[in-house]
Amino acid sequence: MALELQLVVNGIVFGSIILLASIGLSLLYGIGDFANFAHGEFLTLGAFITFAGYVTFGLPIYVAGLMAFLFVGALGVLIDRILMTRHRDSTPIILLILTIGLALFLRAVIRLQWGDNQRTLGMPLERGTELLQGSVGWIDYGIRITSTDIAIVFLALVLATGTHLFLTRTRMGIAMRAMSDNKSLAKVAGIDTDTVMTVTWALSGALAGTGGMLLAMQTGVLFPRMGFNIVLVVFAAVILGGIGSPYGAMIGAYIIGIAQEVSVMIPGISAEYRYAFAFLIMIAVLLYKPQGLAGGRW
Repeated sequence: MALELQLVVNGIVFGSIILLASIGLSLLYGIGDFANFAHGEFLTLGAFITFAGYVTFGLPIYVAGLMAFLFVGALGVLIDRILMTRHRDSTPIILLILTIGLALFLRAVIRLQWGDNQRTLGMPLERGTELLQGSVGWIDYGIRITSTDIAIVFLALVLATGTHLFLTRTRMGIAMRAMSDNKSLAKVAGIDTDTVMTVTWALSGALAGTGGMLLAMQTGVLFPRMGFNIVLVVFAAVILGGIGSPYGAMIGAYIIGIAQEVSVMIPGISAEYRYAFAFLIMIAVLLYKPQGLAGGRW
């Protein structure tokens, strides 16, 4: 019982990390009708910007995280204005190739700046707090949680709530929802679709950058391929929730996070294969419920 509860907690923490990246990826797909394959590099860049602020400049970790939020968000604006604006009407294949090229370019920049070697964030080790300790008969149960785990879940939920309020309470958020429903009608209604796409890129980048910061906080180590290794899990969460639905992505992130952690309890499955369990869920959803849990609804 103790192990099962601990794995669920670990899954919630990991789900909170991929939650932010999933929302950003789903927003871009829902509004722009393309999958951003450079999203993993946004995560990596957010982690390394956090490293630069925390280790290189000695800033508090959350100030370094704010740097990641702002820097990767600003990068999203630059990418849209310099690169994507001229490809608004390009085919999905062209956009696919474009974002793959962008991913390779960003990874090369990261390797040029920080090298190929693994870096350590160097946050203090935590013993953690034991909660829900007890026993039923001969079965002991309980969980151990650290302040970092609590901070990760809290920050992810705050940003997810903030995104929800932005999408439902602001003019820009409502314009984004309208553009997701019908781009042609949104343009006829006078919505500045170029500005909406730029804001979408900024929000997607900022959320992914913060997700990279949370990933670095949890693992404590950074390397140039860290975002690529996790972005496939992010895609699985987006597909499970419903492609193009940020709210579905929120649900999918926690389901994937918990499922892949709990999967190690299955006999014959080691921890190295827990990511594969997420892909199995993704394949099953594509086969039997391709519209996802939310069906692409906002």
